[in-house]
Amino acid sequence: MNSIAAVRGIELNTVHIDDWILKNMEKSAIKSIYTTHDLSRLLHVNPRSVINWIEQDLLQSFRTPGGHRRVRHEDLLAFLRKHKIPMPAALSSGSFSVLVVEDDEDVSKMIQTFLSGQNGYRISTATDGITALISVGRDRPDLMILDVKIPGVDGVEVCRQIKADPKSQTAIIAISGQADSAAKVMDAGADAFLPKPLDLEALLGQVKKLLQVM
Repeated sequence: MNSIAAVRGIELNTVHIDDWILKNMEKSAIKSIYTTHDLSRLLHVNPRSVINWIEQDLLQSFRTPGGHRRVRHEDLLAFLRKHKIPMPAALSSGSFSVLVVEDDEDVSKMIQTFLSGQNGYRISTATDGITALISVGRDRPDLMILDVKIPGVDGVEVCRQIKADPKSQTAIIAISGQADSAAKVMDAGADAFLPKPLDLEALLGQVKKLLQVM
């Protein structure tokens, strides 16, 4: 076999492997990848509506090696939350990623322990603004619980930068022991504000509201 044929064989095998991965991901109980027809059935809309959302950059998607549109599970959830579309029951058993940004270790552990005791939340943490911004860009969490007074880049600026990115769909709950922080961080784009000391049940209520799982 000459070198050109060998390369072509590798390329074909790679395409077949990619297709195999996609097909197996699509067979899971909570899908990782959706077709436009999957979404039309799930949301009870015309397939053309799904394509329009994608073409208008309202719903993030990618194309398979064969040119077919696919939507990742996390991008679907973000789309539903952003546009306040009720979450289908078929999606409600999935888990959500939550980033806790808090430099007070005791408060951070309290939030982590509380949310970990609920079903459906995967928790990660950051203790400063720069790490928080890096985590959001890398991991695209569904929701962030953001202390306004954190080292480095403060919570107000973190919130402003995240919400200024049109591709970012992370919901933000700001928290602070200073009442005057509320107006500033809400102006920066936070979706909700809770005062410290935290009422954990109120926090859970806001988490569920913003993730559209009530």
